[in-house]
Amino acid sequence: MALLAGVIAAGHVGKLPPALPAIRAELALDIVTAGWLASMFSATGMLIAIFLGAIADRLDHWRLSIAGLALMAASGFYGSLVSSAPQLIFSRFLEGVGFLAVVVAAPAIIARAASGRDRSMALGFWPGYMPSGVSLMILAAPFALQAGGWRSLWIDVAMLAAAGAAVMWAFGRGARGHRTPDSGVPLWQNIRSGISRSGPWLVGGCFALYGAQLYAIITWMPTFMIEERGIGAAAAAALTALVVAGNGVCNFFGGWLLHRGATPWAMIALSGAVMAVCAFGTFTIYIPDLARYISSLVLCGAGGIIASAAFAIAPSFAKSSAQIGIVNGVLVQASNLAQFVGPTALAAEVSRTGRWESALWAMVGINVLLILLAMLVHRQELLVQSPAKKLPV
Repeated sequence: MALLAGVIAAGHVGKLPPALPAIRAELALDIVTAGWLASMFSATGMLIAIFLGAIADRLDHWRLSIAGLALMAASGFYGSLVSSAPQLIFSRFLEGVGFLAVVVAAPAIIARAASGRDRSMALGFWPGYMPSGVSLMILAAPFALQAGGWRSLWIDVAMLAAAGAAVMWAFGRGARGHRTPDSGVPLWQNIRSGISRSGPWLVGGCFALYGAQLYAIITWMPTFMIEERGIGAAAAAALTALVVAGNGVCNFFGGWLLHRGATPWAMIALSGAVMAVCAFGTFTIYIPDLARYISSLVLCGAGGIIASAAFAIAPSFAKSSAQIGIVNGVLVQASNLAQFVGPTALAAEVSRTGRWESALWAMVGINVLLILLAMLVHRQELLVQSPAKKLPV
């Protein structure tokens, strides 16, 4: 049910891109305002993800997820009635807060519901919520847009969120009321303590480096295909959606690897090596386009394994159960930073040189750094597990 809540929340991310042309036409949005509308979720996540994670640790994670879905539903209904750009941006901000409430609380629900290798596998499945929800919404949105326009789409997605909240409330009696014991530590002190270890930031760094590549590729792949290769818009969108779906499939494959006993830090390091190799195939001009596309597909798929490993290992760096949400908030904040920075950085590099191939060595360097961070994650993991250090897990 927590994974389902995440998929519904991710649908609120995926509903905007197909609807953006219609929104711009009706509300007369310029490209800058449209950019603010598109980046509102990532900007909100960069600012308050860790804080919401701390709130989740103080409250009932289950009820916070329900509240997040309810806020997204209310914001969606409000957004369907707006008549100006500022009102729509405000509604997206509220949706972003609800989205964050779900995605920082749900992993804690999953971690509490499973144990041992099952817990690692379940947490490995969790990152699949984003590509699953986005892909499904991108596929479903055109039908709603054709039937009733973007306002109808907003209402449909809001009703989906409301239904998700109702289902969680009705069938989650066993999960409600499981609050993290209050340690008596003030909120801000608990946040400071939770982020004082290097472990969460190293895992977050791995997540951000992978995410920057993923979002850069899926953001600009349609533009490259249309402008450089003359592919039709529909075909370019379908090929990009396949890359997103491949990333989601590998999230679940990563969960299976964790269940089979794979080590998270090794999964991150090996996936980084695969991504470095695939970066050559993706950005080189010396191989056919089909091979370049397959390379990008494998690159983003390998990144999905990194996401699974990151969420599986992150709870081990929480000092106590009262800080799991804070650690999850670090990962969510890293993901949103990657979503915000990755496409812009790639665009800046291509604009500087005038060639898409110029991003090759930057991508390779990012993956080398990713491998180094994975090794440092392993070192921190050993320190946490070492009895001589007497560090609480």
